[in-house]
Amino acid sequence: MTVTASREFSKSSALTMSSALSMSSALSMSSALSVALLSTSPRASSRRYRHCSVVASAQGPDDDGDRRAGRRATVLAGGVGAASLLVDRTTSRAEVMTPRGYDEPETSHTGFNTLRSDRDTVGRAYTIEWPSGWCKLTDVSSARSVGVDASFKNPRDEASTLAVFISDAGSRRSVADQGSLDKVAASRADSAPRQVTVGKRRRKTKVGENGTEVLTYDVETKVGGGTAGRFGSAVELVGITVVGGKEYLIRATASASSWPEERSRLRRCVESFRILETD
Repeated sequence: MTVTASREFSKSSALTMSSALSMSSALSMSSALSVALLSTSPRASSRRYRHCSVVASAQGPDDDGDRRAGRRATVLAGGVGAASLLVDRTTSRAEVMTPRGYDEPETSHTGFNTLRSDRDTVGRAYTIEWPSGWCKLTDVSSARSVGVDASFKNPRDEASTLAVFISDAGSRRSVADQGSLDKVAASRADSAPRQVTVGKRRRKTKVGENGTEVLTYDVETKVGGGTAGRFGSAVELVGITVVGGKEYLIRATASASSWPEERSRLRRCVESFRILETD
């Protein structure tokens, strides 16, 4: 009888572990954790084994079935709990994966990091804030060959980006030479299908330390899925400033679904742009 019971317990343990792992794949993480917590509750376990002791004293050999049931519950709870923990750790690692070509995330207790451009910048020296926890482009020198002077990404949502573009302004001495705010906003919306202007503003950008300010246009455009690519519908915010023969275009993006949450801090970053040199 002892050999038979041992074999039955081994089979039931193996089957139970297999079932537990299958359940953990099918259940959501919260459901799996709930099952694990419920099955391993000290109060429930003490009730289970206290009941077994009473039955054993009264009925003797019939206790084997209850003990096997108790062991099966313990194995099930352990299997589900271990599998859930594995899924949780894998998900956490994936959420903070650093984008290729970018440095590790940088954090600040203020909620924003600050970049001061280096001496190799294409235009004048400048400073800009970027969100804490985001990653900064590693190889800026190569990016400058295509007009990108700085670039940042949210490692948890790569649709959320911030970048500084610097290009020659030609004969323009101000962004107003490009046309009115309405005209600039319309031209950006018309540059690709399924785009629409969702916001536009005129403001000033500080230049140098003497209080000089120049005109800046801010334009927000909702971009359709075909243009935004794998991220689907998105919102693009650009701040355009022309000074000293250069156009400084600060561009921030976020998916349409996350824009309401990201809008405030991305606007702050775009508006934080300052040109440090007057000549």
